[in-house]
Amino acid sequence: MKKQVIFAMILMVGFFAMQSCKGKKADTDDKEKTEEVEKTEVKKEAPKANPMAEKAKAKFAGIDTDKDGKISVEEFATHAKEEYKNKDKNGNGKIEKDECKMFDQFNTDKNDFLSEDEFVKGHEGKYKEMDTNGDKTVTSDEFTKFMATMMKGGKCGEGKCGEGKCGEGKKAAKKEGMKCGPGKCGAAMKKEVEEKAKK
Repeated sequence: MKKQVIFAMILMVGFFAMQSCKGKKADTDDKEKTEEVEKTEVKKEAPKANPMAEKAKAKFAGIDTDKDGKISVEEFATHAKEEYKNKDKNGNGKIEKDECKMFDQFNTDKNDFLSEDEFVKGHEGKYKEMDTNGDKTVTSDEFTKFMATMMKGGKCGEGKCGEGKCGEGKKAAKKEGMKCGPGKCGAAMKKEVEEKAKK
């Protein structure tokens, strides 16, 4: 009789232990499902990464050598000198037209190559465009906005040529004492100046 009672108690303990394990497993399964659903929802809600912004941040970090969160004129000039070497794809010690998108804008002496001095001075001009508040430093935000404008092809802003895209229009406007404005980039501004000259 004692053996039967002990056996029955062992069975009951085993049964309750199994039920308890099932409960824990169910809780674990429920928790895992909940976490999985939450992760999926986070993925759906998370904004897509902006590759251009990420690229701009990485470039900014590379130029900001003292890591103070700003690019100084000196840091940008140092970057321009390094960039000059990188742009010289054929290794002849100078930058030719096919090696730089801003060749025409930077080539002030109008010969067939850019000197390092021209390249650095051209970058100094870009620095002034980036420094929108004129405090002689460029923040990550200013740099990212500038890069975004460059990638989009540039826009003329109120009273200034945006990102070197006014081209001949800017030169013509400057000659006539006019300024680039919204929608007056490049050929459009040049045409306006020519029409003004005819009157």
